[in-house]
Amino acid sequence: MGMLEEWKRLKQENESLKKENEILLKTIRQMQKTQDRLIVRYITGNKDLRDSD
Repeated sequence: MGMLEEWKRLKQENESLKKENEILLKTIRQMQKTQDRLIVRYITGNKDLRDSD
């Protein structure tokens, strides 16, 4: 495999990993929001499972 082909392959792999990272970051942020809500409900004693947003 030539250097140009290798560079193109690595560039494509990098773009794919960037997209995967974005998805994972969104998932983590959503999980953190859910965790925060659950902590607040636990502390306040609010057993209502509906979103309070």
